[in-house]
Amino acid sequence: MDFRIILQLNGPVNNYLHIGTKMKVSNRPRGRPKQIDDSHVLDAVLGVFWEKGYAGASLSDLADAAGVSRPRLYDAFPDKNAMYLAVVDRVIGDTKAALDFALAGARPLRDELSAFFKMSIDHYLSGAKSRGCLVMCTAPAEAIESPAVRASLKRLITLLDEAFARRFRIAQACNEIDSAISAPMLGRQTTAMVQSLALRARSGADIHEMQEIASVTVQLLTGRFARNI
Repeated sequence: MDFRIILQLNGPVNNYLHIGTKMKVSNRPRGRPKQIDDSHVLDAVLGVFWEKGYAGASLSDLADAAGVSRPRLYDAFPDKNAMYLAVVDRVIGDTKAALDFALAGARPLRDELSAFFKMSIDHYLSGAKSRGCLVMCTAPAEAIESPAVRASLKRLITLLDEAFARRFRIAQACNEIDSAISAPMLGRQTTAMVQSLALRARSGADIHEMQEIASVTVQLLTGRFARNI
């Protein structure tokens, strides 16, 4: 899942990437070439990969977004594949930060799941076009042929599965929800819904439809299996 979350709950998670901004270069003494900051390259090219996918993002598109020539782009990364994998790694790291923040176990399960879904939906629908999740919506097309992309996609799915499962275990341990369904299975079901919302956003679903789906999902996960205590 692909995101630096702009939303705030009790405080900011991460500043959202300024997609489309020109890449900055560091000032160097005269007579020496300027060195490119690869973090700014990622900021610039992330939006291109997010919108066009790996295959659809040409080197010219990526260089234009970064505000440099194609040869200068290679000063930061050896090829397009390395750029894409670095972007995916960043998205996975930002997703972990968002999960840790939203699912801290400090509030009722229903509130924390609702907060995470809200963050996800707002992120998926951000920008001029509804792009969904960068990883979930662009990596599957490359995963069959690229072991590295397949491993990254699996890493994100596993990250989501385990984070949700941990939160469900906490809820079951304090009798907030029933244990009839295992925490790992509840985690996988929640991940599946996150994936579905990402694809729906990519297909043009509006925010009201996605909010309703998320709301019913939270009710099923925390209401249907809730104990009457």
